[in-house]
This record gives sequence, C-alpha cells and structure tokens, in this order.
Amino acid sequence: MDKKIGFIGLGAMGKPMATNLVKAGFNLTVYDIRPEPMQELEKLGAKAARSAQEVGEQCDIIETIVVDDAQVEEVVFGTAGNGVLAAARPGSIIVIHSTVHPKTCQRVAAAAKEKGVGVLDACVSGAESGAQAGTLSIMIGGEAALVETCRPVFDVIGQTLFHVGDVGMGEVAKIANNLMVIVNQHSTREGLRLARLAGIEPKKMLEVIMASSGDSWAARNWELLRDLAVDYPGGPAGMAKVGYKDISLAVTVGHDVGAALPMTALASQLMEGLFLKED
Repeated sequence: MDKKIGFIGLGAMGKPMATNLVKAGFNLTVYDIRPEPMQELEKLGAKAARSAQEVGEQCDIIETIVVDDAQVEEVVFGTAGNGVLAAARPGSIIVIHSTVHPKTCQRVAAAAKEKGVGVLDACVSGAESGAQAGTLSIMIGGEAALVETCRPVFDVIGQTLFHVGDVGMGEVAKIANNLMVIVNQHSTREGLRLARLAGIEPKKMLEVIMASSGDSWAARNWELLRDLAVDYPGGPAGMAKVGYKDISLAVTVGHDVGAALPMTALASQLMEGLFLKED
C-alpha cells in the first residue's frame, strides 16, 4: 500500500495497533502527548510527528484512538483550529477508533466533508491482547468506498470486519456490544458472590459457569479482567471510569433513539465496585 498512514493515540490499544502496522511495512507516522511510546515506535521504523496537525498534513489515512468525545474533538479540530482537519488534504480519510457518541463522529464527518476529507468510525473490540495479536473485531460506519480504501490497514489490526452502516453506526455497534459485556460482568459478579457466600469457591463456580448456560465472555475472562483492573492506569477505579463512560453512552444513545434500557441504567450505577476483589 503506497498511502501514508498516521496514528494518533498510543495507549494500551493504540500502541500495539500501531506496532503491527509498522511491522507490516506501512509508512507510518505517529503522535501521542507522551514521548515514550513515540520513541518506541520510532525504533521500529515509524516517524514521530510533533502534533496532530502535522499527522494530518503528512498522511493519507489518519487513525485516532483516544479516550472520549472531548479528546476526539481536540485531535480533529484542536483548540484554535490546529487539529488534524486544519491540515488534512482533500481525499484523505480520518478513522475514529475511539468509543464515543455517534453524533460526535457525524459532526466530524460533516466538517470534514466541506474539505473533501472522508471519515469512518471503526470501533475495535478484543482488548489489549487482541490489539497485540492483530485479532480485533472492527465495527465500521461510513461509505463503502472508504472502507475498501482502508481495508489493507484494517486487515492488519483486526481479524473480523463488520461494515454496519453510515458514519456513527460503528459506534452504535460498539456501544451495544459494551452494554452487553458490562451487564454480563455485573451478573457474573453477583452469581459468584451468591455461590461464595453459600459455600462454593469462585474458581470452582467459574468452571461450572463455563460448562453451563451461564457462560459468557465476561465469565470466561473474569480473572483476566481482574488482573487488567489492577494494572490499569488508576487501578480498578480507572478501569471503572472508562466502563462508566461506555455504559453512559449506551444510556444516552438509548434515550436518543427511544430505546428503554433499564438493566443498562442500573449497571451504570453499579460500576464503581465492579472490579473490586471480593468475589
């Protein structure tokens, strides 16, 4: 692929995704507010940019994976019109991997269209291990032609691609997915608590669940989730904060489209204690 690829956001997910791209031979330019991950990518052959705007100026496909809506808008628009979009060339494509409100992606797409720049929301699922292995599932919203242009990039970072509709629908798919994961986490925690207090050790109960109808991704990865929470920036509270952001998006989008989500609303109120080591 002769296109220049930009990657903004080199955190737990972004860094391994960018690593896979540079190892696959892509002409990659990276940017993060922290110098350390950029230096690591430079050693592998990537170029380090001095700003998000510089990535937009130099690259044909600009991928972003930051934490929330405010950070997406900061990357794209900047505080004084100095974001990616200020320098992006007509025909380039901005890819939003972050989990944010669909309307944020649609606002970005509307502004980008005026400059002849395309936008895709391409949410990823599979956790850090999937990002490292290049086996993420990718839920994509946007024009089919843009998806095909970016497919060589997506094929490196992911294993399964789903084009689910127009801009913003990738976010809807990811938000719905996260809703189910988080609700399953809460039900797994309650089931393990019931079993423990009645006399069954959690590890034994997890074996029962994984061989029975109570099985879920949350149950099969329960210990992994607990370990991730310990090592997560800010610990379990930091991981719960991101989970709360995701489940709150589900509640908000549900309100927007008139979908009653009572279990989701309850789960959002219980996030704080989800990753505590009591089960």
